[in-house]
Amino acid sequence: MKIGAIGIDSSHLPVFTKAIKALNAEGKTKCLVTHFWDPGNHEWQHPAGAEQSKKDVETWRADTITAGAKQVNSLKELLDNVDGVMVLNINGHRHLELAIGPIARGMPTYVDKPATCSIDQAISLLNMTRQYNARCYSASSLRFITEIPKLDMEKLGKIVAIDAFGNGETLDMMPHLWHYGCHSIEMVDAIFKKSGQGPGVKRVSAIATGDATSGYHLLDMEYHDGRIARLRMDRNGAWAFGATVHGTKGVQQFVVDFAPVYGHLVAGMVKFFEGGEAPVDLRDIAENVAVMQAGNESIAKGGEWVNIPKIV
Repeated sequence: MKIGAIGIDSSHLPVFTKAIKALNAEGKTKCLVTHFWDPGNHEWQHPAGAEQSKKDVETWRADTITAGAKQVNSLKELLDNVDGVMVLNINGHRHLELAIGPIARGMPTYVDKPATCSIDQAISLLNMTRQYNARCYSASSLRFITEIPKLDMEKLGKIVAIDAFGNGETLDMMPHLWHYGCHSIEMVDAIFKKSGQGPGVKRVSAIATGDATSGYHLLDMEYHDGRIARLRMDRNGAWAFGATVHGTKGVQQFVVDFAPVYGHLVAGMVKFFEGGEAPVDLRDIAENVAVMQAGNESIAKGGEWVNIPKIV
């Protein structure tokens, strides 16, 4: 099964290409990334500056070609030659426009995180998939951590609160929660899904301290049924994610082991391309986008609570 990729300004292009190739060689998938298209306007921002950003992009392009994928000259050429598409451009503001082509053809489409940088765009993406009967999803790798399936729900009871932590890396083109906020938010979402309580955020409050290399974001999420979650995303501490889960019967904690995470993300992706159920419903991803947008609005308002729109 031929998979195409859109966008080359993210390390995910060669990483996913190589990971899928390895699964194919092991006989675990019929998928291969065979073609990719560069839509231009490379927006990867390396801390060392524009010159290093350019070098990174060219390295990712070369590594992808070495892994067996062919670069094509247009979106049409890409779509004419593949069976499914990964939208991998780093800038979430462009994800909707880049996903329109494959979705309009009814092709299975994976959109890298964040799905979009606007709730209006997320809803448009959701509505397009329904209009064209196209299967589509987006996901953070934190949805696939091994610690969540290990939570003992019998000992936890009904979850009433989650205290989570993660990295708060930012990019100028995707300020505050847009770039990395989805990781901690989707981890919390996946914990609630494991418990059977699911989504349903009512309102959020957020603050930001420091700058792009220091400080943190603090995000409070209140659910319609009374659940709460507090997420701290810092830029000074060790690069790590984890959570304390509070239930009616007990409390459990974990720190994420990242060794198997990308493997599980890619395994879910190829099963999706082969016709399996998406690891997460696109409607739930749209709610996560709404949380990030409302969180950014709250930051601009000094931490005021911002309501989440109803998403169906």
